[in-house]
Amino acid sequence: MIRGLYFRITATFLVIVLISIGVAFLFTNQMFKRDARGQLPNQLEKSIARIEQLYAVSKPADLQAFLEEISSLQGQSIVAISSSNYLVRAGERSELIMERLTFEQLRKVFGGSSVRLDVYASEEVSPPSPPALGKLVSFGNERWALFVQLNRFPQNSNFLWTAVTLLVTLLLVGSVLILIVARYLVRPLKMMTNAATRMSQGDFSVRLPARRGDELGELAQGMNKMALSLSQLEMMRQDFVSNVSHEMQSPLTSIGGFAEALRSEEVTGAERERYISIIKQESMRLSRLSENLLNLASLDSQQHPFHPQPYRLDRQLRDVVLACEPQWMAKRQTVELLMEETVITADRDQLNQVWMNLLANSMKFTPEDGKIFLSLSEKDGSIVVRITDTGIGVHEEDRERIFERFYKGDLSRDRSQGGSGLGLSIAQTIIHIHGGTIALDPSADQLTGASFMIKLPFARTAA
Repeated sequence: MIRGLYFRITATFLVIVLISIGVAFLFTNQMFKRDARGQLPNQLEKSIARIEQLYAVSKPADLQAFLEEISSLQGQSIVAISSSNYLVRAGERSELIMERLTFEQLRKVFGGSSVRLDVYASEEVSPPSPPALGKLVSFGNERWALFVQLNRFPQNSNFLWTAVTLLVTLLLVGSVLILIVARYLVRPLKMMTNAATRMSQGDFSVRLPARRGDELGELAQGMNKMALSLSQLEMMRQDFVSNVSHEMQSPLTSIGGFAEALRSEEVTGAERERYISIIKQESMRLSRLSENLLNLASLDSQQHPFHPQPYRLDRQLRDVVLACEPQWMAKRQTVELLMEETVITADRDQLNQVWMNLLANSMKFTPEDGKIFLSLSEKDGSIVVRITDTGIGVHEEDRERIFERFYKGDLSRDRSQGGSGLGLSIAQTIIHIHGGTIALDPSADQLTGASFMIKLPFARTAA
């Protein structure tokens, strides 16, 4: 959760907001100070001049009442000290002015200089205070040191200026930080885009760094796995094309060669018949190869027809054995059946092809006078079919690849045997469609014959 992308984006946003607020506050505070040092002294000088002029025009009898009225009208705090050390105060901050005022500052004012006086409230939580300004003025025939301070910053101009400064600073700082962070967040996305582009062009060797622990890291791992899978699929595709080309090239070469031989006038009648028989045999081999390829393509798709219905599986196995009787009788082979009455709900035609392929495989690789055993039983709630023969068996190095398409194992053991290497692949695909498994029986000795074990559920409604 903490290392997730959502958390990182949220935390990054909050950090950007906090940094922006901090920078904006510091910048705005500096603007306040500059405003206090720049514009306010001019305003205070004008205010002191007006007070002096008003006194000269009105000639009030009581200076205390006059200054209190000015303080109330203009929102100012005023401290006036005469050359004879007479003190007059008016306004809410006049006491603070007295606390900050020093003898040296007072001497400078009586010397004709203007004195800036920083006045702060004692409470730390109080808002910032504008500075006070002291100048020498004349009230009647006496000189006075007059100190004037605004009770608060001018509300209209300072509020608008502060708001604009704060918003602009937040916008600028936030934009810069977001651009920096966005570059960091977008970089892995650009890498993934480049990787996807390379994969779309057929380069499946691309790998992305997957050290991140968030969703982007998981996506990078997924893309690496996808690239690996696509690479394996590409190799399988190339092998498939190579195997198909090889399987088709052999019969086509035979057909072409014997067809050319038939054009010779020196061919005898017996040889002609033999050549025609070979051409017909190779044509049938090509036909079976094409049929198997189409069957595999249909089974691999999700639109292959699947029509499950209940029927007696033991009867189907017996019918398959009887249909193949001419082949196993021709090699004087013995087929033994051990069947239990079993009803299965499955696609009859698809399973019939499985039994035909497996039985044909056993008959092909079992020598004359050999034996083939078929058993049907129920175990752990599943239907178990075993097909065992006394043929040439399966070598250890062939067991892992025996169900691969076009894989034929060590053909040097019996070069007279044909086949395209697709029968077991078709059988495995059909069994998987029915939710079952097919494998070499681990309990059987595969060096003295092959033994296949098929497990099927009693009912399968859809693939």
